[in-house]
Amino acid sequence: MADPVAAPAEIAEHLAQELPRLLSERLEDDRVWHVEVHCEQLPPSDDRRTEMMDVVGKRMRQHGWNLAACITDYPLRSGQQPIVADVSLERRVLVVSLPALGGMALHRRVRGLVSQLITDMFGRDAGSKGTEKHRRRRLPWLFNRFQWVTPEHRDVDVRVLASRGVLRLLIGMVRDNRPWRLVFGLTGPLVGAFAFSAFYLINTTVWRLASTMELPQLLAAVLGSVAVMVGWLIVYHRLWEQTTERPANEREEAMLFNSSTVLTLAIGVACMYGALYVVNLIAAFVVVTPEVLGEYVGPGLGFGDYAVVVLLVTAAATVAGAVGSGFESENSVREAAFSYRERERRQALHATQTRREQREARGEFDVGHHAP
Repeated sequence: MADPVAAPAEIAEHLAQELPRLLSERLEDDRVWHVEVHCEQLPPSDDRRTEMMDVVGKRMRQHGWNLAACITDYPLRSGQQPIVADVSLERRVLVVSLPALGGMALHRRVRGLVSQLITDMFGRDAGSKGTEKHRRRRLPWLFNRFQWVTPEHRDVDVRVLASRGVLRLLIGMVRDNRPWRLVFGLTGPLVGAFAFSAFYLINTTVWRLASTMELPQLLAAVLGSVAVMVGWLIVYHRLWEQTTERPANEREEAMLFNSSTVLTLAIGVACMYGALYVVNLIAAFVVVTPEVLGEYVGPGLGFGDYAVVVLLVTAAATVAGAVGSGFESENSVREAAFSYRERERRQALHATQTRREQREARGEFDVGHHAP
């Protein structure tokens, strides 16, 4: 079972093709494996609530499955540590959370993790610990990279935790947001940047300025333009989550959201800058002749001179294009910047905060908080 969104659904399809062969090789028995893929919106869960396992258990009974592997992009945490996977031996259900696996080699990690968990589940009696057969079934890189624990939870028998904690989860959340989608997801800033590019590209003042700037100044202009666009998007469209006056667990979650927002937008705007730079460079070679540019920059023009001028042109156009984001609605910006699960988590966090404020307005206070 998988969330009906990009990464989980895609990985589930790959697993359906690869798992039968992998499990037959690793378990070394006569079982014949058949894998079906079922996509469905899965409910939020955490380290104490197992709604995902409940839903998967119902689907198992409906379809007559022997076991179910649930692939979700909903981040699960146990305290400060991201949960990579939960396993219920009695239900024969395992849940894999993609964000905790980081951003690199995702397909390989999920394939190895799921095959290892199923092998452990079905090979418990076939090969005792310490035997050669048991050692052949283990994937050393999994046990070196992740921590395997037995939690105090009646519905979870095995829990796999990420060893690098919040950093790995943050990278996974950014990858799940697919920041490169911003290039085509935000048409307002892109159109504005293109329009101002045409103006700056034939502006002789920009040519002269670029030719006199040192490399550190040019890099500062590029980074500054990206920072301005990111800051404008966050502030104007209210993408920043407030962390004050919230319980510790919600404050940590909000800080994680904010970090994910900054990184997602920075990567997305950088991709937008790169695409705009390539287009401007092509336009510069077509429109700006060497004779005209040489009068302002100097004789002996080469590719480097054009590249430097276009670098500053694109930086200026990016700053001007930030104004174009004002024509985008808040919902369109959130859809372009965040995955479905990210938007769902933010809505849940806002709903929790609203309910708390309403209780406090009625004079009701949570345990551990006192009325002023």
